[in-house]
Amino acid sequence: MARDLGTDVTGTLTVGGAPAKLVRCRPGHGVHVFVEVDTSLGTLRFGDAKLAWQGADLACDKLDRSWGGGVRQDGSAYFRGSLAFRCGPLTGDLALDCGHISPQEAAELARNRAAARAQGTPGNPPNP
Repeated sequence: MARDLGTDVTGTLTVGGAPAKLVRCRPGHGVHVFVEVDTSLGTLRFGDAKLAWQGADLACDKLDRSWGGGVRQDGSAYFRGSLAFRCGPLTGDLALDCGHISPQEAAELARNRAAARAQGTPGNPPNP
């Protein structure tokens, strides 16, 4: 289940051409970390490398993502990343920083991102 542990979501999201007001992001976890973005028009969820709108999985023509997150000992989660997508009637370009990320968690996310880029993981080509 997602908890509302702090929010910072910026960018744009349109649904059928109508702009949605970004309200908050809520990180959570099941087996893996996920994030839900509440908007004036509904809720977007990113988890397990896919998007869902109002609980229904979306088929995407474009889904670019770069993210990291984790689960704390108290069971709360945090999520930081970006999502750029075109999925049926939804189009978005979002920057997410959710769950009151501590300086130590931010440093760990940065180390993990650097390691992934060095290995050339999908979506993160190796840096020369």
